[in-house]
Amino acid sequence: MFFLAFCVAIGMISCSINEPTWPGMPDCRMIQIDSLGWFWEEECPRNIDAAALSVQTDKIRLHFYGWEADEDSLFTVSFPTNTDQYGRVLLEYKMCGWNAGPAEWDMTTMIKIHDKANDQWLEFVRAITPYGGSFGANWEKIFYIDVTEFLPLLKGDTEFRIFYCGWDATDKRAHAVQLTYLFFEGQNPYGKPCGQQKIYDSTLPNDGGNGYRAWSYGVKGWPIEDDSRLGKRTINAPAGTKRILVRVCITGHGQDAYNGDGKFPNRTNTYSESCAEFDHNWYDVVLNGDTMVQRGDIWEINTGVNNYKQAGTYRYNRAGWGPGKPCNIHHWIIRDIRTGGEKLTLDLNLDEYISPCTKPNDDKVACYYVMADAFFFK
Repeated sequence: MFFLAFCVAIGMISCSINEPTWPGMPDCRMIQIDSLGWFWEEECPRNIDAAALSVQTDKIRLHFYGWEADEDSLFTVSFPTNTDQYGRVLLEYKMCGWNAGPAEWDMTTMIKIHDKANDQWLEFVRAITPYGGSFGANWEKIFYIDVTEFLPLLKGDTEFRIFYCGWDATDKRAHAVQLTYLFFEGQNPYGKPCGQQKIYDSTLPNDGGNGYRAWSYGVKGWPIEDDSRLGKRTINAPAGTKRILVRVCITGHGQDAYNGDGKFPNRTNTYSESCAEFDHNWYDVVLNGDTMVQRGDIWEINTGVNNYKQAGTYRYNRAGWGPGKPCNIHHWIIRDIRTGGEKLTLDLNLDEYISPCTKPNDDKVACYYVMADAFFFK
């Protein structure tokens, strides 16, 4: 995991559009080039002062807006009508508080961007608020996230929407976020953008969902690998595409809290406690029927220097996230696309799990928030 993160850091500094290489790189058509996708403020690989354009939102107060998509909080950001001269975009994600400080709990924050060309909403960033009860009015924490794949969407008046999974906001204390979009001149490291396509989206209405925009895991009759959930998808690469960037964000939540009765039948240690939030899980990547050598690792280390002091259980490792941090983003590259365009099949497979829950919206159910999108480059 460290080596992959190191490789992508080198790629962020470089402006080369050549395929990434490193010793021992798998000889596969689809390779993972990043397993984290974000940086602490002090580790950002780019000189922020060198940004040619900076666009900032107001501070946004986070509170429960509702479970349905049409209840999300909408906001519009005005970018230049033409951003073709830019080759890289970083998002400065500032976590902060409202009035007396942040709210108390670690809550999921999902921000989507409107793809006007295809009239669809793609996940832009996902983050978890900190246990903020011990922080004061001036507390803030800054992270940087590379969002270069979204460059074609960051033009003119662009709509975003926020889903916040929590009821901890009050007039006195609430979590808040401020976004700054930093544009850098130069060449796009992936090539010339030529489109994007949604692959997976657990926030869409689905009978296997848990009611909180995630897919339930292991419930009999509602398998997460069903075609309507995490089953096989077709990616339609347009003519001229040379490479496809697949952006994956999967985070585990819930603890299936029936005294560890859930089982992984294909694991040596079959029993699970606190699945899926505290279960170290992986997903297999199947491209055109072939299973790739690399697996997606759904885990985040929060012990030691990997997180900062706050209230609550912030030290515990978790399934792809940590309290008070952005969620992990996996970037995969699909290579050797046919010149005239190509249809490919992609399937992400989680370990089989058998839950003691009997319905997908059980209040104790384990679940995964799943987002994956394809970005095409010439």
